Amino acid sequence: MLYERCAKWLVRRHPNLIEGDSQAFLDLMDDLHRGLVIKVYVDIVRADDRWSVAEKQIAAEMIEHLWGQKLQGIELREAATALFAQADAVNWESLVAPFVRYAPLADSRAHVETIAMRLGNLVAKCDGELIPEEEVAIHTMQRNIDMALNPANPDQVLAPLSNSTDFSRTGSNQAKPSELDTSNTSRASSQNHSNQAQQQEQQQEQIPQPTSAESQATREERLAQALSELDSLIGLESVKERVKSYANFLKLQEQRKNAGLTTMPISLHMSFVGNPGTGKTTVARIIGQILGALGTLQNGHVVETDRSGLVAEYAGQTAPKTNKLCDSALNGVLFIDEAYSLIDASGEDAYGREAVQTLLKRMEDNRDQLAVIVAGYSDEMATLIRSNPGLSSRINTTIEFEDYSAVDLGRIFHVMCEKNQYSLPGEARYRLIVGFDHLYEKRDRHFGNGRLARNTFEDSVRKLADRIAKVPYLSEELLTCITAEDIAIPGIPDHELARLIEGAPPVRTHCTSCDERIRIPARSLGIRIKCPKCDHIQCHQWAPLSNN
Repeated sequence: MLYERCAKWLVRRHPNLIEGDSQAFLDLMDDLHRGLVIKVYVDIVRADDRWSVAEKQIAAEMIEHLWGQKLQGIELREAATALFAQADAVNWESLVAPFVRYAPLADSRAHVETIAMRLGNLVAKCDGELIPEEEVAIHTMQRNIDMALNPANPDQVLAPLSNSTDFSRTGSNQAKPSELDTSNTSRASSQNHSNQAQQQEQQQEQIPQPTSAESQATREERLAQALSELDSLIGLESVKERVKSYANFLKLQEQRKNAGLTTMPISLHMSFVGNPGTGKTTVARIIGQILGALGTLQNGHVVETDRSGLVAEYAGQTAPKTNKLCDSALNGVLFIDEAYSLIDASGEDAYGREAVQTLLKRMEDNRDQLAVIVAGYSDEMATLIRSNPGLSSRINTTIEFEDYSAVDLGRIFHVMCEKNQYSLPGEARYRLIVGFDHLYEKRDRHFGNGRLARNTFEDSVRKLADRIAKVPYLSEELLTCITAEDIAIPGIPDHELARLIEGAPPVRTHCTSCDERIRIPARSLGIRIKCPKCDHIQCHQWAPLSNN
């Protein structure tokens, strides 16, 4: 269950973001999952104003899945009638609000839409035909979900989430529901500033504190998990080496300290430089886990911010605001994205300078309790560091994040397919490689990297949905296979991508046995092939284009 998995992950990795009790948040996410399923079912069934036998069967199975109750006859009709009323009580903005509200869950937005559309198509086609009214309902639902997941004004979902609409019981014994607080956009807008202030106050209060000293075995297990997560990242080989070397250095210092030997002064502050979408935030979270596992920092949690979280609107408020944020990050990591925006080109930004000076003092005063990681474009970050001697003296570790190659982008796309239960044949992989390679070769500082792969996945799933929308009988293969004709890469029209494929070179790689350079036909990516030299059977999921 996507909602359950995301809820547990957020509670474990970002407890400081959650207002109130963690268990209440887990219960709410479970409730929202039920609400999403009900909303999709009701929107599609209502399209033709009739309740077919097949749709009744799906309702019975849905109720059994969500509540573990087997209903039929009058009981099923009464429960379904109540579910229709429940669906009217909530809107899409309420049901997907956590994925908009919490930045760490943003990558799962496409998964939410995918699940909803697959369920909608299943309901619409359960009786063997797709009538025009149902087709309109599906497209309307997709548009509504997309708008809810990508609102013009995200502040509308900043009001505290609540579970005032209770889907924890079946419709037959459900009290009359009321809308979730997140659907009341006028209230959210009027309370925006006060809610943000409350969130900042709660950050420090909700940072998890260790209840007892961790055993050496537990700390080693935490460290191994963090390094394993680092290894699982696609690409970023030079980054992985730097982070592992950094972890080894910290571990050596800790071992020398425990042995009563002298240790070198350690600066925990870093600079991450590179284009957007290259994994800087993810690596910062892993470094926080490493620092916590080694005992260098007590918690190792990560507080993410940017200029807006440090700089106030009025004179005299920036220093207190910056100090408050640093307090929330004590014993952990303060990650400042686009940190170069703190200093403008004219040098006349008094508020930005005040924030930097406040940060410098905290970086020195709390150098054993706080790790500050500043991130942004390479050139701008170099200018920022040079602009202040205090920054250059305190930040002596710089890690450069290179752009993802076409093969790496393909692997990221493949991971999204696996998470969402889609298959990807060889011709589709080749189409992705050609498109990604073209964009990579002409890239600039605005190259999308991981975001490009995610946007390509979302566009391709939409194209798949359009392709099969009028198919009367859907097999599992049709529902789960993203073919070459479904691949849609932002920035490359279909006719241009077709032209690129016609003139593209083949993909080549090395045999895993004899190291012979071998050519892989487009259709053979992802399936087992035989080396023409040594006859070794092997499978290459991805390989780069090569004329040689």
